[in-house]
Formats: sequence, C-alpha cells, structure tokens
Amino acid sequence: MTAKIQYEDIDLYHYTSLASLFAILQNETIRLTDYRFLNDTQELSYATHWLKALLQPMAENEFVQKLLTAIENIEQGKVERLKGIGEDLPYLQWNMCDLNYYILSLSQNYDDLAMWRMYAKDGCSIKFDSQKLNEFLYSLRDDNLKNGFTNLIKGPVSYNAGQDMDTVIKLWLVLHNEQMIYDDVLQYCLRIKSPDFSFEHEYRFGIPFEDQYLGEKATKEFTLVGNTIRPQLELKKFPVADVIEEITISPFVTSELTKIGLQELLKSKNMSPDIVKQSSIKIR
Repeated sequence: MTAKIQYEDIDLYHYTSLASLFAILQNETIRLTDYRFLNDTQELSYATHWLKALLQPMAENEFVQKLLTAIENIEQGKVERLKGIGEDLPYLQWNMCDLNYYILSLSQNYDDLAMWRMYAKDGCSIKFDSQKLNEFLYSLRDDNLKNGFTNLIKGPVSYNAGQDMDTVIKLWLVLHNEQMIYDDVLQYCLRIKSPDFSFEHEYRFGIPFEDQYLGEKATKEFTLVGNTIRPQLELKKFPVADVIEEITISPFVTSELTKIGLQELLKSKNMSPDIVKQSSIKIR
C-alpha cells in the first residue's frame, strides 16, 4: 500500500469576487489564469531579465549558454520535456513543446485590508485546505505524466530577486543538471515578482499546460474583465467540500443577505454554513 504524501500545512487564502466564488461552488471547478493576464505586467519577464543580465557575462560557458537558450524559449512559451512515444508510450524522448503557463494566485495573509482593496473589495477570501488542494492538483499531474506533464510550479513568491539570484545561479552551475534546466528555470522565474507586490505575501500554484491535456478534467475557458478577454484553465471536479475550509466576506460588503444567501448555497452542497465569516475589519 502506497503511503499518503503529507504536504506542508499552510494557511492559503484566495481573494476573489463573489461571482467567482459562486462559480466555484455551483460548478465545482477552479480556474487558473494565463500568467500574461495577471495584474503584474512584469510576470515572468521580471525574473528572466535579471537572469539574462547576470548570465550574459558568462555566456562562453557551455552550460550557461544552455541556460540562456532555455530562458529565451521559456519567454516564448516553449519548454523541452521528456514525453512518451510509440505504442502505449513505452519510450521517452525529449520534445520541444508549446505551452501556456496558468497560475492560481493565493495569499498567506488573512483578512488583509490591502488585499481586500486590491482584489476583492466587493468579494470574499476563500481559505483552502493545503493538503487537499495539493492532492487535487497533483492528481492532474499524475494523470498526464505520460504526456510530459512535469512538476507543478508551486511555493511562496520571492520579492528579493537581486538578493538571491546570484546564489541560485551558483547552485545551477554546481549541479549542472541539463535534464532539469527548463524545470529549474520555470520554477524559479514564475515565483519571482517585483518588491512592489510584496504586500500580497503570495503563494502560487502554476501549471505549464498543453492543449493535449484538455479533456474531462480540464478545459480552456475565457472571461471578460473590463475590456480584456482573459484566457483561463478550468479544472473540473474540484472537491469544494474537502478543499474549502472557510469563507470570509469583505469588510466592504455589509448586506446581511450576502451571508445568508451564501450559507443557503453551502447547505445545498452539504457543506456547513458555519464556515462563512464576516471580516473583522471595521471600515466605512
């Protein structure tokens, strides 16, 4: 019998609109957003520009040149992966794949005024069970390993690229792991942001996704935000009753009917209405 993997126990909060919460509960789905459409216009590029500037002086080194090539490809949505080939996919071969990177942005801040103002003024924050969330996302990966689905990108976001990038580069040069170049660079660059966003205390999950993974468990959807059509990856059969631990309503939402309606929806899903809380922040 395989032992159950225990993931790090972290308090994770998803600040979002009430419309998004309604869709999550009603449809039992969760959506990740194409990184290019997140609020930070320097997503990915903030880290890759830093990396290239530090690596260019060492470009004569063969391994450094491979790192630079990987960075350029990743910026264009291309990643080299081991994928199964042949009947029943018994063999592995390196392939260059066209990808989109989808992100689920969470925060480690509970009931935080800056986060309310920025992301969910008229919404809520959803506390996720980190163990159940990891299990759900890793099951998607496991179902697609034969297609070349590598590790999830996950972890806390760093806002100190200038301080730790030299150390990361030195580690890559020491390990000299050519097979993990793309995974290492992607894991690192998608978890680096400008200090301007440090108030978020973000923890994120990222999925590098190819269209061939689309099917019963995942579809590509679109949502209109302002005047922008935003591509998203919708994951099906999201176990809302297991993953959602608590829902906190924004301090800017004062109607008691919001809470009552939400509690009725939860009861219809056989979920406890007691998980709904009102923000403790007092503001008018």
